[in-house]
Amino acid sequence: MFKRLIIILLFGLVFLTGCGKEESTVSNTSQSKSESNEVIQTTIMGGRTGGAWSVFTEGVAESIRRENNEAIITVEPGGIVENPLTVGTNKAPYGLSYSMTAYAAYSGEEPYNQSFEDIRAISVVIPANYYQFIVRADFKYDSLESMFESKAPLRLSVDQKGSAGEIITRNIFQEYGVTYDDIVDWGGSVDHLGGSKTFELMADKRIDATGDAVSVPSSDIIEASTTNELKLFSLTPEIVQRVSDNLGMDAGTIEAGSYDFLETDINTVNTPAILIVNKEVPKKEVYQVTKSIYDNLDYLGTVHEEFKNLTSENMIDVGSVPLHPGAEEFFKEIGVLD
Repeated sequence: MFKRLIIILLFGLVFLTGCGKEESTVSNTSQSKSESNEVIQTTIMGGRTGGAWSVFTEGVAESIRRENNEAIITVEPGGIVENPLTVGTNKAPYGLSYSMTAYAAYSGEEPYNQSFEDIRAISVVIPANYYQFIVRADFKYDSLESMFESKAPLRLSVDQKGSAGEIITRNIFQEYGVTYDDIVDWGGSVDHLGGSKTFELMADKRIDATGDAVSVPSSDIIEASTTNELKLFSLTPEIVQRVSDNLGMDAGTIEAGSYDFLETDINTVNTPAILIVNKEVPKKEVYQVTKSIYDNLDYLGTVHEEFKNLTSENMIDVGSVPLHPGAEEFFKEIGVLD
């Protein structure tokens, strides 16, 4: 009887031990599966609803969804100047901005009153946005130089103070030693208006010129040219160089024929639109996001014409904002970064 009891107890111990091992195996397997299939759930700040930047942002978001099962990517409206602040303070992990404004936020330059050193770059999204100084065709001056030398009573429209286009316009004027106050003193005016209102007043001959950094061709300018006869002013090589140095931009050329009314090449400055991220976002996730954009370059070309200019080579031309380690690892892996 005693021997039988011992056998039963030993059998019970072996059974319990086996169950423990099985439970441990199941638990470890589940944990491993969970770790290897982490779902990306995040937010990207884009542009105003219905604008081109909302299309760019949704294209990037869909690229991530395509390459990562069950990824949940939310696109929120934002702005070129606002997004670096939002990402830099980690109120949203990702956002789109110009390279020049992202670096201004990173380094604490205008329009920001402090540096946001947690901003990192992932990839170029749109390789070039060209500064375009757009003028009514019947405005009697054909260059900034002649206009300033004559102290012309220019009726100028610029976006809100601190916007990218306004900063570039003001910087160009300053390189000529001209301020907004000078324009007003010469009998002109400076109004802070949005694009649609500007072109509406231009059609009424109440505004002479405006300046902004936008893609080429710009749909807004094409639309405006249906109700306005327009021309563009070129920048001298010296002004291009100085403004590029001041604002972290690059020299660029708007080629003749880019618009129906443009008969000669225009020298100007340009800045890419880039995807930025807070440095605290995990390296593995940013690697996957970067890879997703790279793997969907053909798809992105179907989303918007501007994406067709994005290549594996120019993805890394993000300007002076440091790359996130996850993006850096991917670009080294494909051989476009040493």
